[in-house]
Amino acid sequence: MALVFKEKLDTECCWGIWKIDESEHELLSLLDPPQTDITHFESIPHPRIRKESVASRLILKTLVNECGEEYQGLFKNKNGKPFLYKSNLMVSYSHTEDYAAAIVHRTKQVGIDTEHIQEKMYKIAPRFMSDAELESAKNDLEQICVYWCAKEAMYKLYNVKTVEFRDNLKINPFLKSSKGVITGEIHLGTFHSRSSIHYHRHEDVMVALCF
Repeated sequence: MALVFKEKLDTECCWGIWKIDESEHELLSLLDPPQTDITHFESIPHPRIRKESVASRLILKTLVNECGEEYQGLFKNKNGKPFLYKSNLMVSYSHTEDYAAAIVHRTKQVGIDTEHIQEKMYKIAPRFMSDAELESAKNDLEQICVYWCAKEAMYKLYNVKTVEFRDNLKINPFLKSSKGVITGEIHLGTFHSRSSIHYHRHEDVMVALCF
């Protein structure tokens, strides 16, 4: 189906959502992947996850091309953070069933996450939300999903494997809407940083991104 949503946040940053209606073969034809990406796809045994991975790179390719550069594949550092071959653009991507999302920034590190708004979030919420955050969310499923995606986006932004979502990542209270900007903080030892996190609901998925 190609891009179903695209937004330019400023002159240096854009992001988008891809609705995955295509077959894996169709996605591969559109991507025309370099060998590095092909090797990655071949390492994924699960068909749905493999298709989502192809779609993630396809939306990245689309955004990179719109920045005037050529997509030449991805590699990841030891913590799993993705980088583009032969490009200084900063990227992040995420996928869930039937959707992929990605963000590209010219100068800043980025993080993005997407997740279906589904009831399993109620069960896992105490694992990634503090008592204060749980109280603030008031058992609202959509708001709980914002917390999850926002913390995942921050995790990808800071690229620190030892971070604990419940204890080290904090989301300040906010009034839920279909989209908005919230404030997140990371406290890890002596390291403390604050980020503005954009969130956006599209149909039954939530997306959060930061840079």
